[in-house]
Amino acid sequence: MVFRISKEKHMKKALVVFIAGLTILLGALCWEYILDRHAGEDWVRDFEKRLHDKEAEAESLLKQFRDSVNIDEYVWEEDIVFVGFRNKKVFFWTNEIIGMDGLYDGLNTGDNFIKINNAFYEVRKKVYGDNEYFALLHIKDNYPYDNEYVKNRFGKFLGVDIENADNIIVRRFAQGGEWEIKTKEGKPLFYVQHSENFKDRSVNYLIITFYLLFFISLFYVYNLLLTSASSFRMQLLYITGFILFLLLLRYTMIENQFPGSVYRLPLFDGTLMAGRTVTSIGDLMLSAFSIVQVLYISFSALKVNYQSPKVRRIRYVIMVGLIVLAAVYMFTWTYAISSLIGHTDVHLNIARVVNVGLPSIVAFVAIIMGGVGLIIIIDGAVYILKNLLPLKIVLETVVVVMGFLAFLCVLWDMDSFFWGSLFVLVNFILFAVNRYAVNRDMQRSIFILTMSLLSVYIVLTAKKYEQYRELTQRAAYATELIEERDRNFEKKLVEIDEQINDSEVIADLVANYNEEFLRLCLTNDLLDLNGYNYISDITLCRQDDSLRVGVAAQLHCCNDYFGDIINWHGERLGKTNFYFINDFDGYVSYIGRFEFGEVILYLSFDSAKDSEGSGYPQILSRESIEGIDIIYPYSYAKYRDGQLIFSSGEFNYYRSFNSFGEYHGNIAIVEKDHYSHMVIPVNESGGLVMSLSDSIFSLYYVNILYVFFVCILLSSYGLFFSRDHKINYRRGTLKSRIKNSIVSLIFVLFFILTALSIYLNTKSFEDRHRSKATELLKYVNKELEALECVEYTECQDILNVLTNMSEILMIDINIYSQKGMLVATSRPEIFTAGFAGYLVDAEALKSIVDDGSMSFVKEKHIGELNYMSVYMPLVLENNKSYILNVPYFTQNDELNLDIVIMVIIAVNIAIVVMVLAFILSGVVAERVTKPLQLVNDKLKQMRIGGKNEKIVYNRRDEVGSLVKEYNNMVEKLEESVSQLAKSERESAWREMARQIAHEIKNPLTPMKLNIQFMLRSLQIEDPDEFKKRFKDVSTVLIEQIDNMASIASAFSDFAKIPVSQKEVFDISEMVQNCATLFEMNVDYLECNIIPGVRVLADKEQVHRVIVNVLQNAVQSIPEDRKGELRIRTDKVGQNVVIRIRDNGVGIPAEIREKIFEPNFTTKTSGMGLGLAISRRIMESMGGIIDFMSLDVGTEFFIVLRYTDGIERVE
Repeated sequence: MVFRISKEKHMKKALVVFIAGLTILLGALCWEYILDRHAGEDWVRDFEKRLHDKEAEAESLLKQFRDSVNIDEYVWEEDIVFVGFRNKKVFFWTNEIIGMDGLYDGLNTGDNFIKINNAFYEVRKKVYGDNEYFALLHIKDNYPYDNEYVKNRFGKFLGVDIENADNIIVRRFAQGGEWEIKTKEGKPLFYVQHSENFKDRSVNYLIITFYLLFFISLFYVYNLLLTSASSFRMQLLYITGFILFLLLLRYTMIENQFPGSVYRLPLFDGTLMAGRTVTSIGDLMLSAFSIVQVLYISFSALKVNYQSPKVRRIRYVIMVGLIVLAAVYMFTWTYAISSLIGHTDVHLNIARVVNVGLPSIVAFVAIIMGGVGLIIIIDGAVYILKNLLPLKIVLETVVVVMGFLAFLCVLWDMDSFFWGSLFVLVNFILFAVNRYAVNRDMQRSIFILTMSLLSVYIVLTAKKYEQYRELTQRAAYATELIEERDRNFEKKLVEIDEQINDSEVIADLVANYNEEFLRLCLTNDLLDLNGYNYISDITLCRQDDSLRVGVAAQLHCCNDYFGDIINWHGERLGKTNFYFINDFDGYVSYIGRFEFGEVILYLSFDSAKDSEGSGYPQILSRESIEGIDIIYPYSYAKYRDGQLIFSSGEFNYYRSFNSFGEYHGNIAIVEKDHYSHMVIPVNESGGLVMSLSDSIFSLYYVNILYVFFVCILLSSYGLFFSRDHKINYRRGTLKSRIKNSIVSLIFVLFFILTALSIYLNTKSFEDRHRSKATELLKYVNKELEALECVEYTECQDILNVLTNMSEILMIDINIYSQKGMLVATSRPEIFTAGFAGYLVDAEALKSIVDDGSMSFVKEKHIGELNYMSVYMPLVLENNKSYILNVPYFTQNDELNLDIVIMVIIAVNIAIVVMVLAFILSGVVAERVTKPLQLVNDKLKQMRIGGKNEKIVYNRRDEVGSLVKEYNNMVEKLEESVSQLAKSERESAWREMARQIAHEIKNPLTPMKLNIQFMLRSLQIEDPDEFKKRFKDVSTVLIEQIDNMASIASAFSDFAKIPVSQKEVFDISEMVQNCATLFEMNVDYLECNIIPGVRVLADKEQVHRVIVNVLQNAVQSIPEDRKGELRIRTDKVGQNVVIRIRDNGVGIPAEIREKIFEPNFTTKTSGMGLGLAISRRIMESMGGIIDFMSLDVGTEFFIVLRYTDGIERVE
């Protein structure tokens, strides 16, 4: 009955939670539908509102400007640029990016939406006398190309993420399908439109929280259903149904990208993962979480009747099935790791920190969760097998099955699965020993060992697949390098080809052999190679023209020379007139051949040597970010005729190809100079060498600590140790509180120290690089101050001077006038291309010119490239003053590298300390609590009347005081026991005498009365009447004498201590037989008895107890009530519980404590010794008898020890 009430309670609870979760789901869906329905309009309204807020802010600032404004008066935003003109000349600006020729005229065209350099701005104007002030609101960048550092952005205040910047088209005029954007005054400004690649990243985290609550509630309901299931068959039905439902749910989510709020998160972007097994890293995490939850709940809640004949018959099938399940899961999990690493660019070398983003961390945790799922399967399987088969058979079967699978893996060359099979085998052995043979303290040690093995296996497997991915990518990249093609530049060649073919001017110039004007036309109009690192050459050839080639200036027929190159090495680019020249000379070369009558135009493009240094060259490079996504910093070298012809990267390559060894057409991996070199022979005496530093995979084994740490966190709520024990989260043991306190304290302290160390070291690195940049600028200043002229308009040779100095020092140099205008630069193309303005930084101008500072340093950026810009006054010998500027790009890489190295060291030391703290905290807690545990054990063993031992503890500390008090208590307890025993004996004798006197007195009274009656009968003269009376009196006296004899026997039985004769017998059969005896005494008898359950006890005495309880149950039912009797047996842990429930009058609360006392009874007859004797019988066998009385009836519990029949009784 209790079980049925609990089941109904769980079912109602599951129904309530499910309805609540379903309500939350429906509410979230409706909310999201409403939002999605108006998503476009809402986006435009939000976009306009943000713009209007900034317009109001800009207007407010413009109103505060008058005759002058100080640059230091305000904190200027980067995306709102203010510029002031006086007499059409600029005198004030807040951002130099807007500096360009014709700026004033452009701002006064009357158009509120203009393009300045490479960005669109909204223009707002205020005039105060001769001063004209403009506020320029940055709307969007419009760079001519993209690369790693050059990416279009919207103004930050507009709230558009960089991912969608190119997917939102901004137009001056409507073309259909756009949204009109207006100013706050209601005037049309521009139009925006989402392209087909637009990705809505608007996320409503409250809706996502609702979805998450529903998803978690599913597992909660699943747990309630399994717990409340009445049978194992019903549990299997629930498990199957829930798994099918979960698969359907996940399939629907993945296929339909539903719900949208979740799949708009970057983690659920399918472009991050190209595999078919899992479409995104977010889906991988959800799947891993679902699998672990299903496994843990299912194995924890299983109710298997291990004594069932059906289960016993198929126990070997169950064993093999569970082992195969673990193996299949291991294969699937390993394949998932392989697919994850092989189809994404995630880095699982978390310890190295570099390139580790949120996707990598989530994937890392998902893999660990998958591993924990395998451990749950193995642990659950061993728990089930423990109740079915002995340890020896389990171990032998595991070794055979997993050994066979390992043999198949070796046979089929499946190396990873081979080690996975051994991993499963080792864990099965550990968990079998754990469950079968060791105590609970030792179980935790084996658990830690298992987690350690799991950590090692995950890291080794991940490293193997990541190294394989790297080699695959290196080979693919090497293929492109050997081919020597530039796919991005080929797109430019297609455009050039179309323009040349469509140009009548070029056709006329070529036909008239006007080479001088042809060069001007092509160079100025068509061959704009800005951002392309190529050198172009133009050659016109007639039929008899000759051409001098090479250092020796050998004479060749012009057409034959180019014709031979094209015929021998050329590969035509589609239908164009350009040819890709594949001659493996270390350079990418293209030749275009255009016939115009008798004259042929040859256009040659050869890749130039990579620009040295970093900074502006990186901005100006059009190197495509498409194609193979290179996620490793490779170095490479090309060898021809055995000699180095080209190299790139950090590795300093050997001059000779033979330095890497002799290779004959085979690719080889050479480990040399702390680099891994992939040597690829291309021809008989040359080849390509692709190199990767060993540091990329350094610290990989430190990830074992990270994995172990996460495993402990995932299992910290009691995983594997809560199957038979409920964990109280609020009441931890003293040992656990000490451990948690130590770990928490060390974590907090080390976190603070690590953060402080990173901050201080970062500041130190920045100061060091500032000093280095300043020293470099001083050197440049010293070299330039000896010149008489530095302005390009006055002395054009300054460009060569600055360019040469720039190449030597690997820096860029800019010179500004005292008014802040650019007068010379070593890299003019950065300004002509609009990546930088012609104005100096306003703060630097004020600091150097107005405040007289000798140097000024400011952090700046161009696109995604951050750098340190250093300014210094430059005074020439003719006393002309300028502002010298050096953009110090080197610090961008060096400083980041220094910080990364420092962070790597700090973070890894932190994780090592945390793991050590976790281990050592256990040792410290053990040492602290061991004496207390000793006292606790002694207190548990303390028995009144038994031999209580004192504790020997010699230390004088708090525990010593506790031990001293315990020993004193032992002495006092012995004295008290002795006195109590004496008192109890006397009291017992008095109580026994009173009870005996009371019971004997009851029959004596009728005996006395009958004898007196007999004496009076002597006066009767009638002999027949006397005989009759004598016979009646004799009958009464004999009956009373029998009563006195039964009283004596009852007290004799109670006084005896039962001597149990234990044996193994079938308790199920006995309960069934006892129930049959009382079948006719009740109207309804329900028996739910597990067959074949055996116990170790005294068979006759157990029979006596059961009959006594059944008899009391029948007698407690009133005559006017239909009698009901329910009998059932349950196996709980290592015990068998016999439940006997009636629908009688029950036991009132006020007398329940006395029900097992001698002579206490609620019946009108009997001496009240039955239950007292039953309790003494059960206690003598180590069993328990107890009861629970509800509103109607009483339920008695008889608990006996379960046995599988192999115990031996001495």
